[in-house]
Amino acid sequence: MRCVLPNMNFHLTLFPYLDVLLRCHEKARQQPDNLCGPYWIALLLQAYGQLEVSAVDVALAASTILPSQGDPKNWLPPGAISLLGDGYDRIPTVSDLAACGTSIMGLMRATEQLSRGRFCLLPLQTADWAAGVVSLFHLCQTHPDWQAVPLLNVHTGYFWGSQLTPLQLLAYLQTGQLTPPPADWSVGHFALITGQLQGDRHSLYAVLDTYPHFGWQGLHLQPSDALANSLQRPDLPTQGGIALFIETAVRSRVTASLKQAKFHLAHWDNGTPDRVMG
Repeated sequence: MRCVLPNMNFHLTLFPYLDVLLRCHEKARQQPDNLCGPYWIALLLQAYGQLEVSAVDVALAASTILPSQGDPKNWLPPGAISLLGDGYDRIPTVSDLAACGTSIMGLMRATEQLSRGRFCLLPLQTADWAAGVVSLFHLCQTHPDWQAVPLLNVHTGYFWGSQLTPLQLLAYLQTGQLTPPPADWSVGHFALITGQLQGDRHSLYAVLDTYPHFGWQGLHLQPSDALANSLQRPDLPTQGGIALFIETAVRSRVTASLKQAKFHLAHWDNGTPDRVMG
């Protein structure tokens, strides 16, 4: 999609294979409490594998841990309501909120298990996330046959606030200068990169979220440095990364391209212990 304004033009580029995923996302609406990672894996398997799996199914396969007590205001972003869903009470709980969540290894295991090996997650790390975000977006855009979807494990405290006005966005795309609104919330989270809004001089990445009140039906825009910081998590004890969702059949050639682009495959510690339930 390309738009032209006086003395300025910009266009939004989305990955060409996202239509089915966007339809699933619109239908699913808000994530269940504390299940952002399982929410995305369920939608990805529904969209690309036509599998009838729920966020709860993924959470159980990923050994997700939920809080046994506490006020939902401690984990919900402002403006969201608590949402549980069918089977939510089957997920194990602990009293320590800091130990709750879903590990990246758990999501990797759940993806392969629930798809019977058809799909997998490639856990990506790099020494330079500012360059890494740009590089990975380019790889996905120029290799549509991969149908790769980057799942970000971020800390949202480094994001720009999602309610930027059109004038603020246009000013940034033209000048690169903006005092962004503060982040909507500050927590470890999973979201998707879906595209890029490019101006004459600067660009922003389209991030699809699990809460539809962020941005436009869950789509908000972030600069590459905010994304890089949300993945690197400077000054925090936890780590972030990107898990690339692909069909297992293309794993070897995707992996070769990723290594050539200076990524290495390694999981990270996002603060949630990996518990394999017996």
